[in-house]
Amino acid sequence: MEFIRIFIEGIVATTVMTTFSYVLANITKKEFREPELLNDLLSRSNLYRLKLSKKSAAGWILHYLIGWMFVILIEAAWLSELVEASVLSGALLGFLGGVIGIFGWKILFWINNNPPKISWSDYYIQLVIAHVLFGISTAIIYLLW
Repeated sequence: MEFIRIFIEGIVATTVMTTFSYVLANITKKEFREPELLNDLLSRSNLYRLKLSKKSAAGWILHYLIGWMFVILIEAAWLSELVEASVLSGALLGFLGGVIGIFGWKILFWINNNPPKISWSDYYIQLVIAHVLFGISTAIIYLLW
């Protein structure tokens, strides 16, 4: 049963986060679309030569796999009783996930000698907000389950 809950949390939370990023990208005309950035980085890498379009499934699959990893970390915090499961703790753990996400993206951009040209500060601010929404979504599914 926990596997099914984690699977659903990952789908819902990653979808909520990604929807926020896509909507904000459309409003601001800035690149905040995580799956497309992942495809771009994979295509520009010196470590491997993948020719992916921005819309390729690879970025989406990788994005959702990372989402499930974050859900597992959030669930581990709740199940270990490190923090009590709540919408507030979900938001706080999402915020922490956003900070971790910033470091992950910085590493991806750093190891890529030709990273996409985006507004880094704007991207990281939206990334933290998106992860807060991710954590809240995870908490809601967890608490309703």
